[in-house]
Formats: sequence, structure tokens, C-alpha cells
Amino acid sequence: MAREEALKIGKVIADNWWANSRPIILSKQHIEKQKAWRLKK
Repeated sequence: MAREEALKIGKVIADNWWANSRPIILSKQHIEKQKAWRLKK
């Protein structure tokens, strides 16, 4: 397999992973922010 092909496939996989994981990552960050905000109050 050519290096370019491997990079293309890797990018597709990374994009798919990011699309799937991003909502989870963002919601975790959101929860942490809410916790911190409650502690400040």
C-alpha cells in the first residue's frame, strides 16, 4: 500500500473517530464546567 493511501485511510478513520467522540468529549467538558461553577457559588 502506498504511503498516500495509508495517510488517506488514517485521516478517514480519525475523522470518523472524532465525529463520534466529539459529543462525548464536549459533554464531559460541560459537566466539569458545571461542577466547577457550582463549587464557586
